[in-house]
Amino acid sequence: MHQPSKRIAVITGASSGMGREFARQIDLLQQADELWLIARGEEALRDVAASLTTPARCLPADLTDAEACHAIARLLDEEAPFVSFLVNAAGFGKFGDWSAIDEADAEAMIDLNCRALVALTRACLPHMGRGSHVIELCSASAFTPLPHLNVYASTKAFVLSYTRALRWELHGTGITATAVCPTWVKTGFEKVARQSGAGHDVGHLLGAQDAATVVSRALAANRAHLAVATCSPQALALRVLGKVLPHCVTMAGWEAVRRV
Repeated sequence: MHQPSKRIAVITGASSGMGREFARQIDLLQQADELWLIARGEEALRDVAASLTTPARCLPADLTDAEACHAIARLLDEEAPFVSFLVNAAGFGKFGDWSAIDEADAEAMIDLNCRALVALTRACLPHMGRGSHVIELCSASAFTPLPHLNVYASTKAFVLSYTRALRWELHGTGITATAVCPTWVKTGFEKVARQSGAGHDVGHLLGAQDAATVVSRALAANRAHLAVATCSPQALALRVLGKVLPHCVTMAGWEAVRRV
């Protein structure tokens, strides 16, 4: 008798922040036989795995290295599980203008936020089917260009466009794809973002939400087959303003807000 494929959830950035919270909430859903947790820090991954009831496999990897993405793709092809969830939560940003962000950080943001996200999505899609969920961590910064958060916001604009187009391509397959676009979230993002030559170019992170709230709303939006999950009234407002106002106006507004 043919044995059904093991159902897995693949979660990047799973050692902290949004990725860790997605692991926790997907664990509670009990819709996967195993969670594949991916991040750079093995010890932190093991701590997350120990807190879950669903069996978890820790896959330490630096996704800015293309070979790490290829290794995960090969593992998926070898074991051929059914991927019930893919959550691409790995990513980071840096505050500062073009001269304050060094070349290595600029390239790493593009590699992790864009290239690795696409690579992991493409690796998982052949193992997905009706009932599978693709959740791409985006940002409300995708709705307008943001000086002093330029590269990060641009990578998120890419993720938003990629996810919306992918969702269209997946029509009829039963695979739901959602771009999650919150504003600030209470994670380790701010600490990393300020580690630049101009870390205080962005002042107070107004209206930061708890990760648990954002993740629960993101999962609900994905179940509802929404293309974009804004997860808060302020993110929805930014989405609308980004559609109706010229970018010169929204950037001027951002210039005022970032100085608070």
